[in-house]
Amino acid sequence: MMTKDLTRSAARIYGALSALGQGSTDVLERLIPFFEPILRTHVGEQFNADTFAEEVRNKYNWNFNTDIVEVFVPRLVDAGWLAPDVPDSENSTHTINLSDQSKDSESEASAVESLRKIAKEFQEFSEALSPLTAIPRTVEEFEDILIEWLLYVEAFSEKNIDINISVRKDDTGTIRNIIEVPRTTSLRDEERFLCARFVESSIKNNPGTANELAKIASIGLLTEVIQDFVKPQGITDNSNLVVYLDAPVALELLGASGSAAQANTTPVIKELARIGARINIFEQSVDELKQSLSAVLKNPRPTGPTAQALARGEVLKEFISELAVRPEPVLERMGVTPVQRTIEQYPNEHPFFPKEYRDEIFNALKFQQNLPAREHDTDITTLVMRQRKGRTSRDIFNSNFLIVTRNGLFAQIVRKTCVELGIQPRDTVPAVVHRRVLAASMWLRTGLGADGLEIPKRMLLANCERVLAIRPGVVNAVKKFTDALGDEEKSRQLDLLIQQDRSAQMLMDKTLGASSSITEENFSQLFEEMLHPHLEEIREQSAAAIAAEKNQARVNMERAKKMIETEKEARNTDRRLAKEILAEDKTAIIALCEDVAEQLARRKNIHRTLALGLAITLAVAPFALNQVFLSVFSVISSILLTYLTISGSSLIGASTTEKRAFQKLQETAESRRLATKLRRFTLEWNGSEFTLRDSPAVPLTQTDSQPLKLF
Repeated sequence: MMTKDLTRSAARIYGALSALGQGSTDVLERLIPFFEPILRTHVGEQFNADTFAEEVRNKYNWNFNTDIVEVFVPRLVDAGWLAPDVPDSENSTHTINLSDQSKDSESEASAVESLRKIAKEFQEFSEALSPLTAIPRTVEEFEDILIEWLLYVEAFSEKNIDINISVRKDDTGTIRNIIEVPRTTSLRDEERFLCARFVESSIKNNPGTANELAKIASIGLLTEVIQDFVKPQGITDNSNLVVYLDAPVALELLGASGSAAQANTTPVIKELARIGARINIFEQSVDELKQSLSAVLKNPRPTGPTAQALARGEVLKEFISELAVRPEPVLERMGVTPVQRTIEQYPNEHPFFPKEYRDEIFNALKFQQNLPAREHDTDITTLVMRQRKGRTSRDIFNSNFLIVTRNGLFAQIVRKTCVELGIQPRDTVPAVVHRRVLAASMWLRTGLGADGLEIPKRMLLANCERVLAIRPGVVNAVKKFTDALGDEEKSRQLDLLIQQDRSAQMLMDKTLGASSSITEENFSQLFEEMLHPHLEEIREQSAAAIAAEKNQARVNMERAKKMIETEKEARNTDRRLAKEILAEDKTAIIALCEDVAEQLARRKNIHRTLALGLAITLAVAPFALNQVFLSVFSVISSILLTYLTISGSSLIGASTTEKRAFQKLQETAESRRLATKLRRFTLEWNGSEFTLRDSPAVPLTQTDSQPLKLF
């Protein structure tokens, strides 16, 4: 079985190296385990390159040819799987020589255990998703499904070209042409959806599992090195390549297809610019881009990457509206140059790809039912083939001109048709290259994260979004039942729900992207399931609004509390400073009072001494006088002066009045610039010194004109 061989081979590669770009310098050695199941059936037989290439194509759907086989023959010899029939001969045939038993290394055994653990996680995730269509699987089957999807995600092969067109009813019951494109893998749509859903969840929520999944996907990227046209080349640092972006790739670069798609495409475009490549876009592709965006804006039930990006809120409707009218300025800011070229121009180039070749391409692109889109793809292919002027190359970075697309079928059909027309060898770079092929080549050839897993991880996430995008068939199936009810309100609700990311995701989860799973019996339940996320979102928004209000109230309260505390602290600081100032002022005034009191005391003592001296003089004067009157007057005066001195009369300055004391205090305070401070205190004069009157303090807001009373 293909999936079991894939799982076994992938496990060996996965276990042999912890990450790409590390260990062996030969990246192609890592693909050799894929060949073991094929060679083992031919042990002892002579190796045939044609037969081997055919069996590889049939088993793995790789575009494998004998030229590529030649690349691997020396590696198979080194591995001991091929033995030269003539030793030391360059032209020797080989015999297949594998041991009977393949021994698993310790790392391989560990890889098997790790993959099994991831498979169990995948199984549990699938069961928890609770789809309407149950898919019972064993752990081993989940492992096979997941590995096959990881290896072939976005991959295309020559088998895809065998398109079948039939006339029958579509999912809505309308009779039309139904185009069936053979799958690269055996996976059903439901299985692909489950894989994408699990991988997306792991990348977003489980970094450990995401890294392991990226390792497996990187093995798939390695196959791009050997498929189609690529042979191992050296590191590329410079290229004159001109790359034209297909419209969907340009939409990804612009961010119109979601953040994951943009993150996946932007590094590739930037790396192209770094090595000197020019990034262009045909005006025809710009017009297609505009029409695509306009259709999304006009459709009441839009589907596709842009619609989903709008629903997720990853891009604004205003931005999409702007791009739908005039995307050129935005493209130019991102390094993409719009180019005006028509198929009628440059007649000298027409012989390299004449009209009959263009018609062959148009006829071959029969999978494209949209006639303008088919004309567009045909025209841009023609323009690039003419610019090449018949030049071909096996090196993608030396191929002069190419178109990068995300439509693998478009790329495969152009390649096959050009080979059949004889204008391009099979092993050369075609005019149209899938973005996966370009990314893989750049990953290994330009140093674009070759030692890490970011490139495969971004690729996986972008592919997941495309697989999980709501599908028109599912929407139409729901609409069919809604219309059958004749309930306009439910129809209006459906239009609303489809534009809500979580509701749309619920629809896809419950149906696994399969319109056939929607029946009359489960339609009502499905509609209710779609309502739950919408109602839950409204509840979350309400709860978030209430929580925001509560939080704001809490913030306001804390802010007010802090302001109060700050003001209180400020007041306390002011009071403390006021007390300190008051204490300093009090000390200064006490010192002033003491100084003035001393001055007044000295003055009083001088006056007393003078008065007493005069009294003594008057007392002894009669002994020198002969006149009775004068003697009597002298004695009386002496007695009076003595009395006044002893009694401290102010008449002779033997004492200081309160008025005089305070006058002297004020004069001294003014001379020392202490008058303002002095007015803050209430003082008393007791005849010899000043004292502060005891009284309570007044508020700090009291002016200086109002004395501050304190102890």
